Amino acid sequence: MTGPSAARSGSGPETSQLHTTVIGSGAQTVVWCHGVFGQGKNFTRVAKDLVADDPQRWRCVLVDLPNHGRSPWTEQVSYPQMAASVARVIERVSPASPVHLLGHSMGGKVVMRTALDFPDLVASLIVVDMAPVVSPLNLRFDRLVRAMRSLNLAELSSRGQAQAQMSIGVPDPVVRQFLLQNLRHDISAEPRHQWHWQMNLDLLAAQMDRVAGWPETTGRSWPGPVLWISGEDSDYVHDGHQAAMAALFPRVQRVRIKNSGHWVHADQPEVFVHVLEHFLRSV
Repeated sequence: MTGPSAARSGSGPETSQLHTTVIGSGAQTVVWCHGVFGQGKNFTRVAKDLVADDPQRWRCVLVDLPNHGRSPWTEQVSYPQMAASVARVIERVSPASPVHLLGHSMGGKVVMRTALDFPDLVASLIVVDMAPVVSPLNLRFDRLVRAMRSLNLAELSSRGQAQAQMSIGVPDPVVRQFLLQNLRHDISAEPRHQWHWQMNLDLLAAQMDRVAGWPETTGRSWPGPVLWISGEDSDYVHDGHQAAMAALFPRVQRVRIKNSGHWVHADQPEVFVHVLEHFLRSV
């Protein structure tokens, strides 16, 4: 697997594989794509719960998308490029059959674009708390970017110190921990004890408008089964998005999960897995 260091020297998803983590060894493959500032491992609990329910049926492949986790970095944020990278993952991990493809938030846009661009690779689609529209992610994430950039990495002595410094800009401890999973301590670097952001923070911050955007898909649609999950307390998806979703995915069915926000799978993991499994078995 190739990590960000290789991408910094000139390679990218066109020449390097995205990092993946495989959970289970069942006959049907579910490929999972995370949101902005996330990693494939964010889905570990719910993926393990799905596999545990029927180990002979399910295999989960958790993907680190470009510029995130241990995957390569790119020169720009591009949904067509990310979709092509995910398509290569699918061809590598399931060369003989299409997969169930799941994406949350930014990953939801990635998987929608993957189904539209590479329809034969996808058996079913699960989109979690995202719609095929321009999203106000700049307003939501600018303060998080500022908080991460406020850390003086050269003088940072511990993860606890990073927690304390970021608590001012990110008072929610759950969100703060989600962001700090990207902070890495490389004792082999010079000077020793070098801290760095594993994700491509500068690029994501500079091109958040591209993350928030949705590329033109006029006249295109994907005819397969689509589960559209949203959090009841989230404002990322609302009834006004129904027409845009149905135009691209005519077989879409929407499920709202109670007592959950944008991170539906973290807020209500048991309900999330139950809804997901019911859909997957139905297709």
